[in-house]
Amino acid sequence: MKPPAHPSIEELLDASFLILDKPRGPSTHEVTAYIRKLLGVKKVGQMGTLDPQASGVLVIGIGKAVRLLRFVDMREKVYVGVLRTRQAPQNIDGLQAVFNRCLGQITQTPPKQSAVAKRPRQRKVYEFRALELVSNTALFTARVEAGTYIRVLCTEVGKAFGEGKMIELRRTSVGSFSESRCRRLPDLTDAAWEWKEHGDATALQQMLVPAQELLTLPCLRIAGEAAEALGRGSPLAISDVAGAEALEKGEWVQIAGEQGRLLAMAQVEGGKLRPRVVLGAK
Repeated sequence: MKPPAHPSIEELLDASFLILDKPRGPSTHEVTAYIRKLLGVKKVGQMGTLDPQASGVLVIGIGKAVRLLRFVDMREKVYVGVLRTRQAPQNIDGLQAVFNRCLGQITQTPPKQSAVAKRPRQRKVYEFRALELVSNTALFTARVEAGTYIRVLCTEVGKAFGEGKMIELRRTSVGSFSESRCRRLPDLTDAAWEWKEHGDATALQQMLVPAQELLTLPCLRIAGEAAEALGRGSPLAISDVAGAEALEKGEWVQIAGEQGRLLAMAQVEGGKLRPRVVLGAK
């Protein structure tokens, strides 16, 4: 099975992802609004809001790929940050002992800065480690379940030292996507300018990731009338799609066309592959 050729700029703007290094300063909403205007597309979205003063990995969906963000594996996130306490811990081991109390399954209420409902919810903290300590200021790293608020963790730690707050934060990875894969906003701006002013989309194409490259679900290929029917939102009989017999009820799968382009995300139900997110027949 041949891999798909790299999509054209038009195909990428229709449905692709961007792994961005969000800078400190602008809000996540301001960043996505800027990219939407810069690229001239109708939809740009993300999963995993960062505070304005936080930086780091932000996975962005462009065009139809906004509807695919929920299928991207972002279950774990890693951060580095700076915590400042009112009273200085005696030593880094003492600080680590307090960090250790936050490991495992915890209950958090989103901070007032968050836009989500302020209801207690459970999340998992896999690693919370003090890296350096100078007086009352500590450098730390945390590996957590998506949806964990590092600001709240820092506040909890601070209670053992009179008070504490997070003063700096950077997200270094989301799922399998590390900061080494990130694109900088100024570079994206330059690439978009080169495309608009000189018709050269090479740099921009290298920055935008074809939708199917970030998805890890099983992928089946179809062609001809089946692809046309799927593009109209019609379900396909499992018996008519090679490889579908091994799928279990409720399982999600990618459906690609003959050339390898992603056509839809489908779910097994009632002996059929029912398209839930349709990108189009190609």
